[in-house]
Amino acid sequence: MNAPAANQSPDPLAVCEQAARAGGALLLDWMGRFRIHQKGPRDLVTEADFASQREIRRIVLEAFPDHGFVGEEAEGTAGQPPAGEPGHAGSGLRWIVDPLDGTTNYVHGFPAWCVSVALARDDELLVATIHDPLRNECFTARQGGGGFLNGEPIHVPAVTDLSESIAAVSFPPRVEAHTPAVADFLAVLPHVHSVRRTGSTALNLAWLACGRLHVFWARRIACWDAAAGFLIAQEAGATLRGFQSDQEPVPLEDPAFLVTSTPELFDAVKPLLRR
Repeated sequence: MNAPAANQSPDPLAVCEQAARAGGALLLDWMGRFRIHQKGPRDLVTEADFASQREIRRIVLEAFPDHGFVGEEAEGTAGQPPAGEPGHAGSGLRWIVDPLDGTTNYVHGFPAWCVSVALARDDELLVATIHDPLRNECFTARQGGGGFLNGEPIHVPAVTDLSESIAAVSFPPRVEAHTPAVADFLAVLPHVHSVRRTGSTALNLAWLACGRLHVFWARRIACWDAAAGFLIAQEAGATLRGFQSDQEPVPLEDPAFLVTSTPELFDAVKPLLRR
């Protein structure tokens, strides 16, 4: 393969995938030898999270030094407001990164965690990669170019009957009986074939894109959890709208959303979820 010309910019999707794979390799290397810290109630972080984010940051900013960077972990992102506060998603052209989505799963050896990397311009998503190192599955997408799994095209299945669908549910780290997420779960449960909780928003979106899931929603989520998955799911044909007012694109500053394999499923689920 010919090397790119000296004045030719790197391909953002190639850099995105390179960074996600490098982060995943570090996570595999750190397994069994990390220390655990607590960011909040039932909200864990490990040395592996930080190591993965540092490597991803290095790769994308060496390739594109003028781009911004928004990562889940505070290290290297001083001054970034926490999720749920104005400004946490950043603005302009920037990389949005979750270096380890599913940290609790990672800590306990439950095999549902991944690396999520996306490039966005404001709310417009340009390229995305979700890398699952344990399964050696790499989901990628470029705006307008379709969704892919390990280089092969993927597309959501034509499931239109809610009773035949598998839904994924997202709960916040701390759940009380009166939490709206619990009411959503109870409202949807009788109407679908089954419900799953994986503990990884990025994997839920990637798995919906390739047909393993058909319905997924989240009332409160951070931009780094969802950005890459949004583009991959949409490029695979999913129906994705903002939770409160059907925004499209979903605002990354407040990415509450409902995503389904088909418009028919979207129309069936939406009335079940309380505004």
